[in-house]
Amino acid sequence: MRLLHCADVHLDASFAGLGPVPARRRRAAIRQSFRSIVQLAIDERVDALTIGGDLYEDLRSQRETTQFLQQELERVGCPVLIAPGNHDYWHSGSLYARERWPANVHIYQSAEFTPKEMAGWRVFGAAHLQPKGTKNLLAKMRVPKGPPAIALFHGSERGQLPLQGEGKQDHAPFSEDEIGKCGFQFALMGHFHTPRTTNRLLYPGNPEPLTFGEEGLRGAALVDFATTPPKVDIRKVATFKVSDLEVDITGCLHSDSICERIVEALPKDQNAATRVRLTGELGTGVRLSSTELLERLRQDDRCLDLVLAFRPQLDLDGLRQSPDARGQFVRALMARPDFDSELVQAALLAGLNALLGEEPALL
Repeated sequence: MRLLHCADVHLDASFAGLGPVPARRRRAAIRQSFRSIVQLAIDERVDALTIGGDLYEDLRSQRETTQFLQQELERVGCPVLIAPGNHDYWHSGSLYARERWPANVHIYQSAEFTPKEMAGWRVFGAAHLQPKGTKNLLAKMRVPKGPPAIALFHGSERGQLPLQGEGKQDHAPFSEDEIGKCGFQFALMGHFHTPRTTNRLLYPGNPEPLTFGEEGLRGAALVDFATTPPKVDIRKVATFKVSDLEVDITGCLHSDSICERIVEALPKDQNAATRVRLTGELGTGVRLSSTELLERLRQDDRCLDLVLAFRPQLDLDGLRQSPDARGQFVRALMARPDFDSELVQAALLAGLNALLGEEPALL
């Protein structure tokens, strides 16, 4: 049996803060990546397409999203198995429950694992029934006798949760060894956006980049169960490029020159999102809020964000010898072991500007 597995597509994601036009481009890119997943399933003639939850955003779901999915999932032809996650959880008002789906689409509707047979295997799926608070779905599961079994669900493998970054919530937590103890040969997962493959489970990651700092090859995974463990081949389907860029602003004498230097360094591709890290030394007297700087840089609907990591261009040795409040302030900060950190450097600049009666620069 050969499957194509994906998860965490997040259709209708808000991309708040980018501005309306870049956000629309990002949502369009997600749709295009899902079209590519469907086409890959068709080209590879897989036995089924499996989706491990968070296919769409329930709070932002629209009738048009349903129509898009209905058309694409019918086009794929092969069986489609969907295990709802915490963002697209099964409830009476969800798209899953209130809309009509093509005959080849099977949506799991229970928090208890139920089987779907195909190609001599059983795919047991389970659904989230609420946006948070889902407990361990494997806790009471024991696979009944029969053909080999695969689990399809959305959940948090406890050992990898700390590696998922701050803010990743512990939905449907479980430990990897429970997969075998329950009687499953393998688990097709969703929820973790950082891709991971082991002998027991697969997290393919989000197919289209959703935020900055994402690492590792992610996309849709071809899974061939002809071997044990199965062979996993992740295929990239993303249309947007997300990258980090460092721009040294040393020598910029005014805010316009900072903007020009950033724009010169940005990629020219419309389908690119860039996180710009400003480094170097900020010239004395250069004043511009980060909000205003972002507004100016996004005038051409660019997808970007800023990280402020520059140092103020200051005579610190002279300032710390000053007998006034400025000297006391500088001496106190320079005595800190984390003086070179971004947080303390930002505090230094803001404090000195305040003591000099100036507005904070780029804060």
